[in-house]
Amino acid sequence: MPVHFKHLDSGNTDTTESFFSNLFLRGRINSGNESNEGYDLILEEGRNEEWCEQHWKEIKANEMKYDEDVNQYITLTLADLVNPKSLTFANQYTVGIDDDVGKIAVSLPEQIKTYFLYKINADFLLLNLGLFRPDSNILGDAYFDKGESYYFSAASNLKAVKGGRSGMSDVLEKLSGGFGKYVEILRTMKNSADNYLSFNFKFSQAEMQELQTSLSQTVQKKKDSGLS
Repeated sequence: MPVHFKHLDSGNTDTTESFFSNLFLRGRINSGNESNEGYDLILEEGRNEEWCEQHWKEIKANEMKYDEDVNQYITLTLADLVNPKSLTFANQYTVGIDDDVGKIAVSLPEQIKTYFLYKINADFLLLNLGLFRPDSNILGDAYFDKGESYYFSAASNLKAVKGGRSGMSDVLEKLSGGFGKYVEILRTMKNSADNYLSFNFKFSQAEMQELQTSLSQTVQKKKDSGLS
């Protein structure tokens, strides 16, 4: 369920899903990675079943370029950051960035748990490399191969559980194939956001002095009026 909140500056109400969606889509544009780049809307239009069967590889490759579903997935993943229930579940599976998930996966008795293990740690890498690490802007493509591998393994395990492709397995494959691109979008989002998502934001000396002066004046006014 989306979480409703009120912006402190404007007083307008919003949902976490809408908030993160706007930020992420803006990050896509600012990073030069607009949605559905190269996707051909008419590849299958007017084609008969035989043609589609013969050209299934081209059709799937085209479908993988459609990433509105990835936009939604990442938006919901970001929104889950403020959902304690989601974080509690994720923490059951999350391991350190330098740990090998594969060593844990072989000991899990159920394939659905293996799927969650890879998916959650892939999400963790994506958000960590894109948003949370203070050195994310200078990391380059470090850990990208691990993120790609985790999402691919998550997709493979999900297909085994479901008995074939699904919308979610396609999303995970797209995240695997474009992992570096999506990290770049998140880094751009982080660097351009003018709110608490700008994790590297710091007050300048002049701004800090102005804030301290304003606070001192407010405290003095309260003292003069007898307020504590």
